Amino acid sequence: MSSKCVPIYPYPVLLVETSDGKKFLTISDVHIGCEDRATKAGISVDTKDNVKYLVQTLLTIQSRTGINNLIILGDLKSSVSIISRTEWNNVPYFIMELMKTFTIYIIPGNHDGNLRQLLPEGVNFMLTKGMYVDDILFIHGHTVPRIGSGLKKIIAGHLHPVIKKEGSILNGTKVWVKIDLTRIESNRTPGSGVGRSLELIIVPHFNRFLDFYIRSGSRKFEFRAKSKLPFLDSMLNKQNWRLDNAFMYTMDGSLVGTNDDVKRLLYQS
Repeated sequence: MSSKCVPIYPYPVLLVETSDGKKFLTISDVHIGCEDRATKAGISVDTKDNVKYLVQTLLTIQSRTGINNLIILGDLKSSVSIISRTEWNNVPYFIMELMKTFTIYIIPGNHDGNLRQLLPEGVNFMLTKGMYVDDILFIHGHTVPRIGSGLKKIIAGHLHPVIKKEGSILNGTKVWVKIDLTRIESNRTPGSGVGRSLELIIVPHFNRFLDFYIRSGSRKFEFRAKSKLPFLDSMLNKQNWRLDNAFMYTMDGSLVGTNDDVKRLLYQS
């Protein structure tokens, strides 16, 4: 049996089943504390109510699926190196409420400086370079991990993937991203050149208030020389991988973008 990854409609939550039958719910970019920025922008947001909503969403999915393992792909909090008062008050609550039901694995992201201080005992705090489960690598996305020979899937966050189409009613809508990669093996039979394949899935952000900044921020995009996913740049430019196909799907599973759209997402600031 091969591993399976299934988005849970209509939530930004991925159900992952490994080849040996282990099941995990996976979320990314919770960004507890980003509500402060919304408040400063004139939007009335009660962080505690929002965190309770996020907890209840996961508990609802758990009751529906029966899955008790939860992987958080980084950026649990919103500040980068400090801990804000909002984070002190709400991150421990979020985790302790979920620990009543879930075994939790946290892969720290670039916004998770000093996160350990907020976590109760019993949380599995992983390395920044990710967590291997069977033939799957779970990672936030801001580091460059080792790509093992038996790896078949990478599941990442960090990108906050949304549709970027000026004038479209879908502009700013969060999406799932699926990328098919193939490694070119120079030492294979002459003429073949094609090695193993790998699937990359990029998980949307979990906190609904991040959408405010994506929709209301500047719409002037500029292309970057490097992707916002350093490990993907390393694979494409240093490790002989190529991008074969790429797809963008909305929460309801509608196909809304392919190769060029995904490349714009990866390389636009």
